[in-house]
Amino acid sequence: MERALARGGGAILVGGSGVGKSLLLATALERASDAGRTVLSVGGASWSSSGARAQGYGSLGECLSSLEPSTLGGPAADRPVVGIDDAHLVDDASGLRLHRLVAAGRLSVLATSRRDAPAPAGIDKLWVDRLIDHVDVAPFDRAALRDVLRARLGGHTDAPTLERLWAATHGNALMLRELVDYAVERGSLRPAGGVWVWEGLTDPPGHRLSEVIRLGLRDLGHEERELVNMLAVAEPLDLDIAAAFGLGHAAESLDLRGIVAVRHEGTRVELRLAVPLSRVVVASRMSGLTAQRLRRQVADAMESTGPQQPEDVLRVVSLRIEAGLVPEREQLLVAARAAVRRRIHHLAERLCLLALCVAVPGKPPRRGSVSDFGEGTQALCRLVAYALRNSDAPADTLRAALLLGEVLIGRGCHEEAEAVFDTALSAGVEMERAEYVAAVHARVVNLAWRLRRVPDAGAVLDRALDAVGPGEAGVLHGSRALIAMMSDRLREAVEIGEAVLRTGDVPPAVAQGLVPVVALARAELGDPVGASELLSRHRGASFEWDPDAVVLLEALAARCLWLAGNLREAADALDAPHRYDEADRWPALLQTVLARARLARLCGRPQRAVALLRQAVAVDTAHEWPVTRAWPLAQLAGALAESGQHAEALRTLVEARTVQSEGVSHPIADDEIAFDRALVLAHTGDRSGAASGALELADRAAAGGRPMTALAALHLVARIKENASYRFQARARQLAASCGGAAARAMADHIQALAEADGQALIRVSRQFGEMGALPLAAEAAAQAARAHRAAGQRRKGREAWAICEDLLSGGACALPAWTVNESRGDLAPLTPREREVAALAATGMSNRDIAVRLVVSVRTVENHLHRIYHKLGITARQALHRAPGQEPAERGAPVTAG
Repeated sequence: MERALARGGGAILVGGSGVGKSLLLATALERASDAGRTVLSVGGASWSSSGARAQGYGSLGECLSSLEPSTLGGPAADRPVVGIDDAHLVDDASGLRLHRLVAAGRLSVLATSRRDAPAPAGIDKLWVDRLIDHVDVAPFDRAALRDVLRARLGGHTDAPTLERLWAATHGNALMLRELVDYAVERGSLRPAGGVWVWEGLTDPPGHRLSEVIRLGLRDLGHEERELVNMLAVAEPLDLDIAAAFGLGHAAESLDLRGIVAVRHEGTRVELRLAVPLSRVVVASRMSGLTAQRLRRQVADAMESTGPQQPEDVLRVVSLRIEAGLVPEREQLLVAARAAVRRRIHHLAERLCLLALCVAVPGKPPRRGSVSDFGEGTQALCRLVAYALRNSDAPADTLRAALLLGEVLIGRGCHEEAEAVFDTALSAGVEMERAEYVAAVHARVVNLAWRLRRVPDAGAVLDRALDAVGPGEAGVLHGSRALIAMMSDRLREAVEIGEAVLRTGDVPPAVAQGLVPVVALARAELGDPVGASELLSRHRGASFEWDPDAVVLLEALAARCLWLAGNLREAADALDAPHRYDEADRWPALLQTVLARARLARLCGRPQRAVALLRQAVAVDTAHEWPVTRAWPLAQLAGALAESGQHAEALRTLVEARTVQSEGVSHPIADDEIAFDRALVLAHTGDRSGAASGALELADRAAAGGRPMTALAALHLVARIKENASYRFQARARQLAASCGGAAARAMADHIQALAEADGQALIRVSRQFGEMGALPLAAEAAAQAARAHRAAGQRRKGREAWAICEDLLSGGACALPAWTVNESRGDLAPLTPREREVAALAATGMSNRDIAVRLVVSVRTVENHLHRIYHKLGITARQALHRAPGQEPAERGAPVTAG
């Protein structure tokens, strides 16, 4: 805005409601007044300056009429500045008069306008005629949101809190300010352990926040208000359902005003309130009878069209419960399973409790409540026992109890989950063998992993194996294999799994429990190729698996493929289930998100990884294996460091270490966290600390039989610590020999080439990484080759190697790491702007004469420039220019500018 004023005309800020246009305008006017400009404010444009040359007016017409002709005109820096808030409210005559004065160079303008409101012709002509700048003011993105919060709170905000605030406000500046002020005042947003944390909005917003949100919903028509109310209690809403209620036109007008957000989900069109906080405020102010009517109407409409997605059943059931109706027990259980898939564990718990309570005929306890049975874990157990004793369908009630145990694991209530499993499985109710085995599996994993009660888990497993017999024990063997893997007994896990899998026709339930465990263990043992083959053999039958198991299989397939050096195939594997959406719908397992993020980083797209991981850290991972809460945080820290956000990376790393110390973990997750920690330290300048941490990781991984991890750690040390690789190149070769795949060979070759300072070998390594799709490593190896060639006095080869590096970096998708970037150019003499022009044109194939005509110089001058260019770049022929560093070839016939 200041630059626009300096040029003369000014600027108009255009955006939706609450994005901060008025505050930006007030700040710009204040600065202009403090700089000595005459500032004339119109309407709501105001600021804190008390300068004598600042004046305010009620309308633009009044402001323009008060101007003396002698005060107008002059240089751009001396013209009066008219500040107009809500320029779309200006009358037509005043707008045209303002346009004439600005066009004549007699006034400057700073104004705001709402995007959804038509402005007078004179105001629009100002920016259409390019007399003033048109500036779009958008909501904050996540990075800007983080910076604003740091400035407001004076400290770092943890990643889950950042994501919750983003989800609540979608970056709207006004909503963010009001929500943060409210949360700080209430104490729900508070510092803890050096960071600000917020668990979310647990109560309806306070009076001021509610009123601010309500103001954004003023002047609604009857149909518009009906649709807003419907969305508040039943979003997302299909546009077809809204149209069926006669609210199609209301949806269009609310979309234009920015009150409703429209999203296309395949062939469906979904409507939501654009500001998520609006839903809470509108619902809290709605009549109970109105809310009940709307919920029933939407539920009936959804059932009449038939469920389109599994989650639709969950929505129908939830709407009926909120409307005061009690669905059938089977519907409740289907909805609870859908809630688990969507990670809505608090709702799943409520549905399970309700299913237990309605199982009892006569006078059951209050729906979905355990308060009739006391407090705490014992109350849950008494409710389960009561329901099982008195149910008219004990088998269905047992299913509800066992699902409740799984839900409690998802909520992180592991002791309560074990108590519920113990009560339910000891009740003596007959159940299908497959359901019994699945429940034992969930219980055993909870005992062994989350509660660290491995002996108790083994005892439960032994009793179950005796009960089901050897013919139906496959899934339980999968439980034993999983415990072995989490306990760092990888070979035992493989032996257990393969003993079952090699028997022949393995049932789907057994395969989906064993195959992922065995594949991950084999990959960690250094056989990613064999692990990939195992996954491929069972992929054809995976259509019979549970959806979560299919997604896990593809995520592990991608992991094995990139460990084997097949990054492009890994991307294809992740896309295979077609269950991933770029927006706010998540795959069944967070492991897929981690795989996508790691793949993006390997391919040189750390910003993409950051975007994925920022949302992932807010997702509860309590029920997943092998994910831990600290794992996504550590990955986020590494991606932030690779994208140049070093301060944020260090803060996130501290957060990851804190979470890791407080929660359960296992060696594979610890390895991933340790590697990203070393990487962050290397990017932020602590190369000694990074090397030390990576060497410790290499020793620990090698001792645990995880050669691929050990080799990756040594590879990192070789890259960041100069002259360190010669000490362990033989060790790297041994580790690579025990691994399969191109990635291990490329890392060992890289270590040896660095140890020997062999430029040609480094070029070959660069090609290896490039063929895999690992562009950052390919560019890094090429830059190291350039340095090695220069050190050997091979100046021309050094320049050629650097040209390869620049070619790899030219797409802008990746950049050299901090420890390599300072070594990139060495003794390369820079080209002057004119030499860059000549080199760029010559690289397109233009003759010296054509270049001379283009640049309006003599042919001799062009020849002299080319002679100096060849000397500086270490080349001897024109044909080598397209590979030469330090210049950007232009397209044939394209204009070339200096610089």
